[in-house]
Amino acid sequence: MKRKGTHARRIVPAAIAVSMLGTLLAACQSDDTKEAVNTPAGGTSAASSPSTPSAVRTKLTVAVTANPNVEDYETNYFTKLVEKEMNVDLDFVVLPSNANEAKTKLSLMISSGQTLPDVINFYLDTTTLNDYAAKGVIMKLDDYYKNPSLAVNFNKIPEKDFLFKKLQLADGNVYSLPKYVKQEWNEGPNRAWINGEWLEKLNLETPTTTEELYQVMKAFAEKDPNGNNKKDEIGMVGSKDGWAQRPLVYLMNSFIEANPDRAFFYMKDGKVTPAFTQPEWKQGLEYMNKLVKEGLLSPLSFTQDQTQMKALINVKGGMVGIVPSGSYSAFDPVITENKMTLLAPVKGPQGIAYSPRNETLPDKLWVVTKNAKNPELAFKVGDYMLGAEPSMVNRYGEKGVDWSDDPAIAAQYVGEFDESEGIKAKYAVLNPKIWNNPQNKHWNQMSPAYAPPEVSKAVASLKKGDTNASPNWQPPYAKLYVPFFPKNPMPALSFNSEELKKIANNKTSIDLYVNESAVAFITGNKPLSQWDSYLKELTKMGLDEYIATSQTALDRTK
Repeated sequence: MKRKGTHARRIVPAAIAVSMLGTLLAACQSDDTKEAVNTPAGGTSAASSPSTPSAVRTKLTVAVTANPNVEDYETNYFTKLVEKEMNVDLDFVVLPSNANEAKTKLSLMISSGQTLPDVINFYLDTTTLNDYAAKGVIMKLDDYYKNPSLAVNFNKIPEKDFLFKKLQLADGNVYSLPKYVKQEWNEGPNRAWINGEWLEKLNLETPTTTEELYQVMKAFAEKDPNGNNKKDEIGMVGSKDGWAQRPLVYLMNSFIEANPDRAFFYMKDGKVTPAFTQPEWKQGLEYMNKLVKEGLLSPLSFTQDQTQMKALINVKGGMVGIVPSGSYSAFDPVITENKMTLLAPVKGPQGIAYSPRNETLPDKLWVVTKNAKNPELAFKVGDYMLGAEPSMVNRYGEKGVDWSDDPAIAAQYVGEFDESEGIKAKYAVLNPKIWNNPQNKHWNQMSPAYAPPEVSKAVASLKKGDTNASPNWQPPYAKLYVPFFPKNPMPALSFNSEELKKIANNKTSIDLYVNESAVAFITGNKPLSQWDSYLKELTKMGLDEYIATSQTALDRTK
């Protein structure tokens, strides 16, 4: 087992024997307590670190997923803050960064009867949570929520009743703590950015249709806009795992409403309808296949991770013309940031375009398992993270170093919002690049947290008079993207235990098959002549039952 000052234990994606997992997890559970060590957080001195000596701290094992932007969970500043304030020792079981691989590893632990970590702290879909709740794998937390001495910060939240209701699973109980950070900007994250400098150099107009987009990408790839006399430009590239960085989503919404957070189901005349079986979906695949064949859409988009994408797009002189990304921080400020500008959704052959929107609902995190030795303490630690300052730290880093709430400092900054709203900056982000870059100050906001809109809108990272500061993209986003939100979007669905028994396996296999098939069709690994075979396979996998059960869940929300 790793001790403080070393890297957290990592379970690698390669196949691992169950016996090895047993040994690993048994090691995790040894030694309930140990003496605290005054280890400074990464990038801070011992004096500024929140870690201070304590008598004996209770150990809490936490399952997390690897994140390329979190250097070391064990020595992380946020970890040290939590350990100090809650007098605990957090010990991490680090699962693969890929969500499906992480869920598979967790499922293996459960099915093989291994002792689980005290807490599971990464995104598990509602279907999986309902399944684990029905099997008794995770603990009901309702009584803890009802105890004001335990749910201290939760009970300070004005929307606590709304959050509690949305956290309930199909059996009516709550098994997690919320991450509720309402930012209107993030409710429609599937944005794309285009190199404005290249457009100007090649005397091109900003594309508004898929045909115009094709012509622009072709010019980018063939006319040497970076001026290095090499044919090395890429029309568009994304990543397989970065936030809203899948080209499939941005491009497919020019053909049909396609929301990955709703398993690509949409509402048609009040009925649950799979976008991925429609003729328009096939048209979108054909369009993207054409882009790949002609070298305009890089196939790397479907294999590289967000770190690799970032290295590719941030090359001096520029390599890529269009990048889908939910965050502008994907771009290096020195190399590409000031060249990239928002590209509105482009209309497809039928004259439609969408930008998927998801209402901000609480994410279900910090799930306490049946093997937790001190579940009450585990809940209290999660509730601590809901506090105002911990919520800020796990997004913006160390107070006084990476962000400040000093009014005199905040007055020097302009908020990332429409100034006509009359909102003044209350929190100054002193180190904007602490987000979406490797760092050791926070967990990339992967923990219980609470930030209402009034807090989000009062955070400012643009220093007045700083010509190198990132532009304020929220007003143009409201103009370019909000009008493309679907008028009647598919809501999040929650299945009860009986429904889960019907579709749990079907849903998992279908969701995976749809995504893998889309990539195969786009890259040419599966010819589009196999479209009918693809549809037949979905039927065999139980798609009709999946749709019918989803319709029942939808009708319950009306």
